[in-house]
Amino acid sequence: MKRRLLFIIALAWTLVHAPVKAKDGQVSVRVDGTNTLLQVQGAQEDEWRFQMSSDLVTWSNAPALGTVFSGDASAKAVSGGNSGTAQCFYRAVKAAGLYDPLVIRTISLTFTQSNWQTKLKANYASGSNLLANLEVDGISYPGVGVHYRGNTSYTMGGVKKSLAIDVDFTNATQNLMGYASLNLNNAKGDNTIMREPLYFNIMRAYTICPRASFAKVYINGVYWGLYSFVEQENSDLIKEYCPSTDGDRWRAPNMAGTTGGGGGPGGGGGGFSSGTSALTYLGTNVATYKANYALKTDKSTNAWERLVQATYVLNNTATNLLRDKIEDVLAVDRWLWFLALEDVFADEDSYYYKGADYCFYYEPESGRYHPVEHDGNETFLANDVQLSPVQGTGNANRPVISRLLAIPELRQRYLAHLRTVLQEFYNPTVMTSLIDQFSSLSAADIAADTKKSFTMAGYNTAINTLKSFIQKRYTYLTNHTELRPLPPIIDVVSTPSPAPGPDEAAIITAAVHPDGANGIDSVWLYHRDKPYGWFASIQMFDDGTHGDGLAGDGVFGAATTNYPAGAKIHYYVEARSANSAKAAAFAPARAEQETYSYRVALVLALNTPVVINELMAANKTTVADPQGEYDDWIELRNLTDQEVDLTGRYLTDEPINPRKWAFPDGTKIAARGYLLVWADENGSATPGLHANFKLATSGEQLFLIDTDANLNAVLDSVTFEAQKDDLSYGRPAANPVTFEIMQPTPGQPNN
Repeated sequence: MKRRLLFIIALAWTLVHAPVKAKDGQVSVRVDGTNTLLQVQGAQEDEWRFQMSSDLVTWSNAPALGTVFSGDASAKAVSGGNSGTAQCFYRAVKAAGLYDPLVIRTISLTFTQSNWQTKLKANYASGSNLLANLEVDGISYPGVGVHYRGNTSYTMGGVKKSLAIDVDFTNATQNLMGYASLNLNNAKGDNTIMREPLYFNIMRAYTICPRASFAKVYINGVYWGLYSFVEQENSDLIKEYCPSTDGDRWRAPNMAGTTGGGGGPGGGGGGFSSGTSALTYLGTNVATYKANYALKTDKSTNAWERLVQATYVLNNTATNLLRDKIEDVLAVDRWLWFLALEDVFADEDSYYYKGADYCFYYEPESGRYHPVEHDGNETFLANDVQLSPVQGTGNANRPVISRLLAIPELRQRYLAHLRTVLQEFYNPTVMTSLIDQFSSLSAADIAADTKKSFTMAGYNTAINTLKSFIQKRYTYLTNHTELRPLPPIIDVVSTPSPAPGPDEAAIITAAVHPDGANGIDSVWLYHRDKPYGWFASIQMFDDGTHGDGLAGDGVFGAATTNYPAGAKIHYYVEARSANSAKAAAFAPARAEQETYSYRVALVLALNTPVVINELMAANKTTVADPQGEYDDWIELRNLTDQEVDLTGRYLTDEPINPRKWAFPDGTKIAARGYLLVWADENGSATPGLHANFKLATSGEQLFLIDTDANLNAVLDSVTFEAQKDDLSYGRPAANPVTFEIMQPTPGQPNN
């Protein structure tokens, strides 16, 4: 056995070690006494999971090895190979954070009270926390708060109830891999324990949705079973999808509307007929809305009034005006993705079914509401296998569905998103593979769970039932009359090359051809210069006059508008069929969640009255700013015999952000004079001029940028390497076209 183990070590070492410096993610092997240990190179905060192979071709996950963090302090002991083979190779894959779906976390809770269950039950209604100590994968987090969570999962979950953990309960700075709140769901009614991880890991590829994985839970040393481990819908989630977390976050709770006659398979819009939490218009009285919505984070003074206005626009705008008006209040494309995913997965904790149990977020940058997925344990239910792909249309109590899908263009966009989900994920081939992967990962821990409400025979039946449901639902949807019309195929979409300047329109082309006997109705280009907000659109043509090449060659072209220098332009293409439905396709297929992009190039000014004359990136003792601090500084010099007004001009150390710091209005530099700007990230300080960035001692670029009216042309720039303490980098008087290290002379000619 010893000789065999050494052979394994030698192969692993040969695989990952070369006579060069190790790179992040490389695996090393060492022997510590009788233990063989795997370690991974990289930054200490990086976490890795392992894969193993016997032939360097086929690799499989090794969940039994768990994860390690980079560096000598973290290692994983291994045995002599994989399934008795004589050799085994290992490689490391960076873990996808706390909720990596291929990692089962081990979570241990320790309560000091022996009657902790009684206390948690007593706290359920109020949501009050019970003090506990937490350990996750061997790392301790003392003083956390724990309470029971859920509705049906609580009342019908038996002894194994869903848990919420506030990691920051007694220590506001304590977090677990960046997360302050944890949710452990008992997956009541799901004998596979995987519906939520399946659903959420697919849904989050298209719209705002929490992460989900698995966790083994121990309470006071007793194994409490395998849980669905789900990310909380809070600011941590919002910042993954939106430019900030400065907006209001909402919950539409289950208000227990009357059952029957809703949007389920036998009803008109949901299992709950009420629309009071479904963004219906409830009049102008704010109190009515407060009874039906929960404002989870209030970061403004008019959140309720804004919600009232959004529901008014959604419900009361004339149909022929709604397409444009609704984009002012709803992130329409993201809502369509959200609705499509809820429908495909037949989610009864959903907008279409309940008109509740969902969340939404007001994005202040765009002024629009985005949907946020909340609950996913009531999916894949047998009675929903023939749920209509357009369930909820015609139901005034589900206005996001009924009003948006009443617009033909948006209906086809929604159906295109459905087709994408079916093609990419929700098909028997992909879903069966995911189910088998999750089953292989979790089955042993489910079998060891003595608190589960089902047998392993029941588990195996549930797995087969899940696969059967997916096959039947996929067959039903792909043969549905709404989804049968074929859209065109978009083959190639161009990227402008070279990148256009700020005074140039960018020509975008797309090669499109029909799928089937129908021709092409139209092709559209969508574009915007921010990572949020509504896309502008323009029709593309194949007429030989829109940068599209030859007329009739199947290549369509159009130009974006003139965008400012440095802007990153996001764009995508839609093609509509000439069939009666005008079935649509998009490129990229996940638009608007994913787009193509290009960057508007900087242009050089033909001449400049002002230049960057000197800078200091390592000012230790040379000169203090008006506040007495030794900060970085930049010196400008006026080359002319006239005073120069710098109003509207900029300094930046990022070419992709040329308008990073604007000179205050009225900033002037005297004829043949000098001007000092402190680069100290303290733009509001007075007196003096203080930029909102610092200079990198290790070296970087610095730009002086002209006004917006002058296309933000580069007036001057300098690229510098690593700097030395108390020495500056400037233009020598004898040769001012070059820069060199020198003794600093702020406000004076350079020596």
